[in-house]
Amino acid sequence: MTEKETKLLDRICKKDQGSFESLYKTYYSKLYVLAFKYVRNQEIAEELVNDVFLKIWVDAARLNITQSLGLYLSRCIVNAALNNLNKEKKTAGKQEKYLQEFDEIDDADDEAQILEEQLLKLEKAIELLPPQCKKVMMMSKFDKYKQHEIADALDISIKTVKNHLTQGYEKIRGLLSKELIIMAILFFNRLFN
Repeated sequence: MTEKETKLLDRICKKDQGSFESLYKTYYSKLYVLAFKYVRNQEIAEELVNDVFLKIWVDAARLNITQSLGLYLSRCIVNAALNNLNKEKKTAGKQEKYLQEFDEIDDADDEAQILEEQLLKLEKAIELLPPQCKKVMMMSKFDKYKQHEIADALDISIKTVKNHLTQGYEKIRGLLSKELIIMAILFFNRLFN
């Protein structure tokens, strides 16, 4: 540090506002340009420069500056800019992680809604089955009865149980595929009209 810079810093330590203003006017523009090169944002660059000058004003007596004042101030700006960039990067990473988690929740909600709609369609299709066929289907698929247990419980033959299951599946498939066909027709009508 030159003798002139040492005297200037000594006066700043004694809270001489004129000396501080002189330092500020001498280095502000250079430091601003340096900060802006790193952060590419006018407001942040100004804030970083002002923070460095504030640190000089508040902590001048505790600073141990061995190099030129210009070099010291430049190094402070570079460090402040890099710290700011790291902070922004961490914040952006946290925001991205949060948004991904939010998207995953939305996807799970969408999947749950689709599944619920499919189950409702299946319930409606089962409701349209003949009573005995419906009863066999419910006992087989929801109550997990084996075919011979269903036959015993309803006092019908195993062959009748198998027939009800076969007819039930065919009707459900037919009802669900008709619904899909109707949906496709409606979709294409909207598309071309």
